[in-house]
Amino acid sequence: MRRSHIVSLIMVLLVAGASLAGVLSAGWSPVLGVQLQGGVEVVLRPADEVSDEQFERAIEIIRNRVDAIGVAEPDITRQGNQVIIQLPGVKDKQRAVDLIGQTAELTFRPVVTIFDAGDPNQLAAVQQLVQGSVENSDSANPDELSQSEPPVTLSDVLTPPDKDEASESVVLLGSEGQTGFVLSPAALTGEVIDEAAATFQGEWIVNVSFNEEGSLLFDQMAAANYQKQVAIVLDGVVESAPTINATEFDGQAVISGTFDEEEAKNLALVLRFGALPVEFERDDVRTVSATLGEGTLRAGVIAGLVGLALVGLYMLLYYRLLGLVAVSSLAVSGATLWSIIAWLGESQGLALTLAGATGIVVSIGVQVDSNIVYYERIKEEVRRGRAVKSAADGSFRAAFSTIIWADLASLIGAGVLYQLTTGTVRGFALYLGITTLIDLAVSFFFMRPLVVLVARRLVNERPKRLGLTTFAEKASV
Repeated sequence: MRRSHIVSLIMVLLVAGASLAGVLSAGWSPVLGVQLQGGVEVVLRPADEVSDEQFERAIEIIRNRVDAIGVAEPDITRQGNQVIIQLPGVKDKQRAVDLIGQTAELTFRPVVTIFDAGDPNQLAAVQQLVQGSVENSDSANPDELSQSEPPVTLSDVLTPPDKDEASESVVLLGSEGQTGFVLSPAALTGEVIDEAAATFQGEWIVNVSFNEEGSLLFDQMAAANYQKQVAIVLDGVVESAPTINATEFDGQAVISGTFDEEEAKNLALVLRFGALPVEFERDDVRTVSATLGEGTLRAGVIAGLVGLALVGLYMLLYYRLLGLVAVSSLAVSGATLWSIIAWLGESQGLALTLAGATGIVVSIGVQVDSNIVYYERIKEEVRRGRAVKSAADGSFRAAFSTIIWADLASLIGAGVLYQLTTGTVRGFALYLGITTLIDLAVSFFFMRPLVVLVARRLVNERPKRLGLTTFAEKASV
């Protein structure tokens, strides 16, 4: 046996063993998808008819928001007129659900007056005010307005969510629900925002940067409302109503209020990625428990092990000693694949989904086929009277050519699926492609030298040890 074969075997074993030992010692393991570890699945549907362009833009914004939350390998796909969002292993499920479909419509509205939402007298005064001309009132004091009968409730004066138009005057509540605001039409919308970030400066605030057009418009608004309050309204709620203390801001502003850390970061997040061009309704929100995910994972592992055992048994019974080579090749491929999946999960947040696991199981057949192609070529040569040692050496070139073309077909299919699909299908395609590439490397650098070693050291011109019949054994002597 040539020295190069020994070196190749040793190098493959060292690489596979070292990579597996490395990820295990680092404590890395595959990141599991929502079906395997539990999580949240949200189904969203547009409230009104929208264009495909708006729909795709909304999906892109949702994906950016989810990525910013830090969810590993979320699955966000469009199915007809629905958006299916799967968030594996998310810790704060309610926060994630609230953020992904939030329209995040931001407006800057001059404040006409502020009132106590729990004071019936002030509510009556506000009703009288809004029935007049809000836009023509520079200021108003609810206590000085006449009262009306019968008593007015809060719902009588608040602007309904579906009537919150930027071009109209509105009556809205503050974030704590105790203070109400009568507001003029919006002077600006969130489209002028370029960047937003939450920082702590004695209190949590959100620093906002405006684009070139927004910087000019914001300064115009500031000049028109100098020393007056301007409400910052997010999705129909007044988050803050600061007093404008300057007429020029050079494209930078600060949103302050009674924010805690999470509220400030959430606000910055939705502002940074913009408003959804589509208003979504939640068709369904499903929570996949960790217990259910563990059950699915356990069932998948058992099924995989049973499948591997049956394949290994078949190869051993039919190919005898060469069956051991096939089992060894699968073990090396498995160790390499585990290391790659664990590394991708740790460094890229790539999750192993149920579809990805299916791709791996399918690849077992691809790898076993590579062994069978080589083994059958050897057996054909032996039946023709060629010595086992010579057949093992001489058959690989033709066999490997067949293996390359077969694996290339799998790679093309995996590549097409990955490029033209989304979601779980891409996971299937990705792992099928990775395992197919591993098969090519293992076939050339591990299977070939190991088969030659077995043929020279263990078969000793006894074809029966390769699963050949006695007739074939006599024909080869």
